[in-house]
Amino acid sequence: MIDHGNFLKKTPGRQDRRHNKARIVFAVLAIVVAHVFVLLAILLAQPLWSMSKTGLALAQDNQETKQKRVYTNDDWPFNQPRQSPSSSAGREGETNPSLTTDGGGKIAPYVPTPMSVVEKMLEITGVTAKDVVYDLGSGDGRVVVLAAQKYGAKSVGVELDRGLARESTEKVQELKLESLVTIIEGDLLKTDLKPATVVTVYLLPSANEQLRPILEKDLASGTRVVAHDISIPGWKATQEETIQVDGVTHFIYLYRIPDAFRR
Repeated sequence: MIDHGNFLKKTPGRQDRRHNKARIVFAVLAIVVAHVFVLLAILLAQPLWSMSKTGLALAQDNQETKQKRVYTNDDWPFNQPRQSPSSSAGREGETNPSLTTDGGGKIAPYVPTPMSVVEKMLEITGVTAKDVVYDLGSGDGRVVVLAAQKYGAKSVGVELDRGLARESTEKVQELKLESLVTIIEGDLLKTDLKPATVVTVYLLPSANEQLRPILEKDLASGTRVVAHDISIPGWKATQEETIQVDGVTHFIYLYRIPDAFRR
């Protein structure tokens, strides 16, 4: 005979166990679903983060481009050199070689010089306000602007590239240095160098070879010539210096006319 009283008492306990099992199953499922959502969020966040970093980098680049820069043969160390429409810019840290052959083509590329190297070049040359500084292949005008700003020297930049010549001219005007700095858009092999008391160059060996007889012919006694990285073949340097920039060693050669080529 069934004891209905005991049966009714046990039934709620069984139901509670079923409910507990259901709660556990739901809790496990909830945890699994939560983990899946977290993983999906992480996977989706990675490309979005990359996109946001790219956008931030582009915005920073645009901001840097808009900022006014001070020049002297390329860009200051805290700016990236801009690429001229008709020339290729090197990484920050080298002056600007650009020169033409008789056929009008370039025989040296546009490569920026680090400002610390530019400063050292002018320092060891002993530039003063009495000097006339010629920078051959002047790029954006860094050397001539610094010579005018820091030393009060009259300066002439000779640059074949029209875009770079215009850019450096505009920078000279912005800085109100027209009374000290002149930018010549032209071939430095055909430029009159007689007024120069200081000449700065950063050219390829073949360019220095072509330029050497012009320097020997046109430059007056006592004129100083300073070359970055590439020495002038056949000349003996009065002074040689090295400078480290971002782990790269740069060489500076100082020559005096006519001691450099007369033995």
